[in-house]
Amino acid sequence: MKRYIFILIYLFSTLQLFGELRFYREDLHFTLTDSTFSVDGLYFLRNSSQQTYLQHLFYPFPQNNSYGKVDTVFCENISRSDSSRVIQWDQNGAHLLVIIPAQDTTIARICYKQKLMGNKAEYILETTVFWEKGFEQAYYDLTFPKTITIDSLSYLPDELEETETSYKLIWKKKDFLPLKNFVMKFK
Repeated sequence: MKRYIFILIYLFSTLQLFGELRFYREDLHFTLTDSTFSVDGLYFLRNSSQQTYLQHLFYPFPQNNSYGKVDTVFCENISRSDSSRVIQWDQNGAHLLVIIPAQDTTIARICYKQKLMGNKAEYILETTVFWEKGFEQAYYDLTFPKTITIDSLSYLPDELEETETSYKLIWKKKDFLPLKNFVMKFK
C-alpha cells in the first residue's frame, strides 16, 4: 500500500512540478451501507500553460482487514467525452489517464465501490500533504441509513441533513490541506 501511495504522491507532485498544472478542488459524495462504501467524486485540474497535458494518475484504494474487494471503478471527463478513463485497476488502486487541455480546466468524475468487512470505511486524503498546496475548495458529504450509528469521524462535519430514512453529513472546506485520511467507524 505504501508503494502505491508513493506512486500517487510522485504523480501528483509531477503536476505541481510543472507549475502550470494544479489539482485545486474536489467534490466527493460518500455513501455508506452496512456492507459497502462508495465514492462518487469530481476532481478539478487546472492547466495554465500553453500545452495540453496527458497525465497518468494512480488512484489508491484503502487496504486493511476492514476492507474487502473493490468491485466497481469508473472514470470519465464530464467536460469532454473520452478524455479521461481507467487504464487498468486492481484491488490496490486504479491507473487513470486524464487529459488537461492548455489554458483550461478538466473535471474528472471518478467512482468506486468497496465491500466492507468490518465497521470502518476510509477515503485516502493524506497524500495531499506532499503536494505542498491544499485544495482551494473541497466539498464532502456522507450519506448513510438511520440504521447505522457513526461512532467516530476523522473530521467533524459542518452540517447535518436528515430525511425519513437517512442522514447526510456535509463538510465544506477552503484552503484545505488534509493531514489525515477521511476515516469513519460505525455500528
